Amino acid sequence: MEYISRRVSSPRPFVYRAIPLPIWLALISTAFAQSPPSTLGPSSDEVRVAVTRSAEKFFKDAPHAAALSIGVFKDGNSQIYNFGSLHRGERGGPSADTLYPIASISKTFTGTLLAQAVIENKVQLTDDVRKYLTGAYPNLEFDGHPIQLQFLVNHTSGLPFNLPDIPGNRPPFTPPMSAATLKMLSRYSRADFLRDLHAVKLTGVPGQKFGYSNSGAVLMSLVLERVYGESYEKIVQQKITAPLGMKDTTVSLNRSQRRRLAPGYDQSGPIHNFPPDIMQGAAGLKSTVSDLLKYAVWETAEDDPAVRLSHDPRLILTPEYALGLNWQILRKGGEKRIWQDGSLPGFLSFCVLFPQLHMAIVVLSNEYDPLTSKAFDAVGPSIAESIDPRSSVLF
Repeated sequence: MEYISRRVSSPRPFVYRAIPLPIWLALISTAFAQSPPSTLGPSSDEVRVAVTRSAEKFFKDAPHAAALSIGVFKDGNSQIYNFGSLHRGERGGPSADTLYPIASISKTFTGTLLAQAVIENKVQLTDDVRKYLTGAYPNLEFDGHPIQLQFLVNHTSGLPFNLPDIPGNRPPFTPPMSAATLKMLSRYSRADFLRDLHAVKLTGVPGQKFGYSNSGAVLMSLVLERVYGESYEKIVQQKITAPLGMKDTTVSLNRSQRRRLAPGYDQSGPIHNFPPDIMQGAAGLKSTVSDLLKYAVWETAEDDPAVRLSHDPRLILTPEYALGLNWQILRKGGEKRIWQDGSLPGFLSFCVLFPQLHMAIVVLSNEYDPLTSKAFDAVGPSIAESIDPRSSVLF
């Protein structure tokens, strides 16, 4: 299975599918507690028009796409919009409680939880990761420099993109995996992960070189379990989702949630492979547009000390672009954009925050292929620029 965190070209040829797909729009408006709305902010109708226009363009540019769910927060008001067909080519669209795998947006939960553990004085960002592992891992250092916890969530740990580090499980994910490999990955456990972690060979000093790593985020989730004495899923619930009233953000699904889980598609049809639970802190969470918008509102406010810490630049890549604790950060023209996107076979996700503009946008889709990916990337920026032109400098 292609457990990808950044969208990469599909290894299979794209096939156009001429399926008529009317846009079925369901609009739900819900207000959350936040800063008072600006008297100069956009009206609900203006937001609706901007979102609908962006959705129409998305389906025009990716006519084979299935569902699209969008959440918008602006100046104290939150609204949810759903478009398309949940099952490709059929009537019946998504809703506010349709669940989608959110892929690498899961990493931001992991980064925020690490920040919370720091606030609670349970860990320090500079701790040697081996402090929280059982057994000896002499391989998790290079020339006497160990992997620090912060390196696991800013992609400088030096760990492989994925574990197991085998052909087909790293970019560019070609050729397609064999059925035997897919079966092995579907059963990949934490014991397997820790076994493979022992075999990792670092090639440079940790903390000095960017190298995107799902395995770093997975290891961070295992560290959090050791620190709190609970499963990663339980920690997410206790520290984030329960306090925010996010009832449908989870790794494992109950019966009701399984019924509401969106099917995934690519250019060849339905996707039946989902990441194993070991991907929890890297790409294992599922959520709804309703839940994820609550999370985005909380993160945008930056009232919580853990949220603020997770947004602090930890790795400066250019004068304008940096990484926090699994958040990407762009500062330009006196404005700031904080975001993360994600992809898994069959799914695309995007969450962007504009703390100074009191604005956040969440976009979820259950189709992943080259055309849809390109069209999807335009949705969030288009909405942001339409409802607050000050954001245009950040795209």
